[in-house]
Amino acid sequence: MSQKAYSVTSDRTGLGLGYRIGWRLSYIATSIYGSADRQGTLDPRSQLRQERARRLMDGYREQGTEPPTELRQLLGG
Repeated sequence: MSQKAYSVTSDRTGLGLGYRIGWRLSYIATSIYGSADRQGTLDPRSQLRQERARRLMDGYREQGTEPPTELRQLLGG
């Protein structure tokens, strides 16, 4: 059985419905209206993924569970 690759955009641990809806709308809006030539830390979609990753890490801590390795690597720890 193959395991699906981890995705910060599909993990919902500790995130409320309102946050997830607002985040998804922001992510879609930056895909449509955001600057296409931004790199690295200036990329708005990358910044949104980083913010979500930090909130996910907080959610895992609150639940007392171990976050996925990919999430820790994304946050540099």
